[in-house]
Amino acid sequence: MMLRRHQELYFQLFQVLDAFLLCFALWLSHTIRYTLVPELSFLDIASIAPFSGYIWMLVLIIPLGPFILERQGFYRLNFTGSILQSFFTALRSVGILVFVLAVFIVVFRVPQQTMSRAAMILFVPVATVTLCLREMLSWSLVNRRRRSEINRQHILLCGANVDLEGWHADLKNVPGGLYKVCGKVDLNTEPLPQFIKRLHDDMIDVVIFSIEHANFPTIREALHICESEGIEAWIGADFFRTSLAKPQFDQFSGRPLLVFRSTPDASWELITKRAMDWFLSVLLLLILALPMLILALLVWWTSGRPVIFAQRRSGIYGRPFTMYKFRTMATNAEQTREELKAFNVMSGPVFKVDQDPRVTSIGKWLRKTSLDELPQLFNVLKGEMSLVGPRPLPLYETENFSDITQRRRMSVRPGLTCLWQISGRNKITDFSEWVRLDLEYIDNWSLWLDIKILLTTIPAVLFRHGAK
Repeated sequence: MMLRRHQELYFQLFQVLDAFLLCFALWLSHTIRYTLVPELSFLDIASIAPFSGYIWMLVLIIPLGPFILERQGFYRLNFTGSILQSFFTALRSVGILVFVLAVFIVVFRVPQQTMSRAAMILFVPVATVTLCLREMLSWSLVNRRRRSEINRQHILLCGANVDLEGWHADLKNVPGGLYKVCGKVDLNTEPLPQFIKRLHDDMIDVVIFSIEHANFPTIREALHICESEGIEAWIGADFFRTSLAKPQFDQFSGRPLLVFRSTPDASWELITKRAMDWFLSVLLLLILALPMLILALLVWWTSGRPVIFAQRRSGIYGRPFTMYKFRTMATNAEQTREELKAFNVMSGPVFKVDQDPRVTSIGKWLRKTSLDELPQLFNVLKGEMSLVGPRPLPLYETENFSDITQRRRMSVRPGLTCLWQISGRNKITDFSEWVRLDLEYIDNWSLWLDIKILLTTIPAVLFRHGAK
């Protein structure tokens, strides 16, 4: 069970996949008929019917296939049914589709010499099995993604205890461990600083408010905190009026919700963004494998091991992950950081030093060319980072944020590049300006903006704009 709009997004994705899989199943049935089971020739008038005779069928199958599957309840079974139910539903749907095609053949008197009856008979089991295989594989991948700790949604329940029992039970009954209930907070008895501490300690993505017995002024302040940090707020009511950004109606387990979101909503653009992250990271890792190996050897030859610098950074909603870079500093750089604090040129919690004495000779060149960041393509491939997004900061820096609005930069997946990189990066010494650029990216996000940032990053790196 998940939010309705997320269900619809999965359904639409599977409908597109199934349309193409049904076309593939028809081609495969035709191929099997003429290569593996020629004994079925007694069913056909022509000895060989070329596949070009089926093109008109593909035009019908693409819209009709997903429509019939949906009307037969195939997609609803993704959340509540077994694979056996899916099999019989798919079989019934394919049977109806073949019947519709047969009626079309009779009504429009399609010449039987242009197609194979045997191939159409084979299409029923082939298409059914293909759809069921897609069903098993896709939901296996979805459930695997759900079980990953970095993808589980951390939930904090807020309201009177008597109002939260139903929410707790509904969330516990969601299969696949998609939601993790981190606790309950009664805002009538617990102060807001304690609420903020729970948000940070449990790395919360979603706060669910049950306001039947709640104090509205306190709820309003808590909502403002969630908005400032980029945390989703679900309100179990349909009558609460607010001026918070992007309020949306939704449902969970039949309950009406107002969702307040200051980050991009689930959409085809976000799916495309993740697909682009995966495809480009794989492509770049293949293309740059040899150059990265040479860079690793240069680091090892000039400054020894380790070649890779691994550091814990704050990911989405502050969840820690290990970020990789080619090592550009001396091996004791972390231990000597305190000695250089007086030379910090950045305002706020971020630590940067001009002409940092800890940087190695090869490290200076790697930093100027940004080649030290290439190993982060593995972080992108793993889903811990994106190609475009606010740069991830070390844990010790995010722990020292002075304003909760600064945490909203962590409400999206961190990236290799963002507006800060193409706006001068190391020339910017005011952390508030850095945060402003990150929030500008979040508030105006679109897939086209990501593409523009990626295209602008290339000359920024080549001409070392803002690099030190």
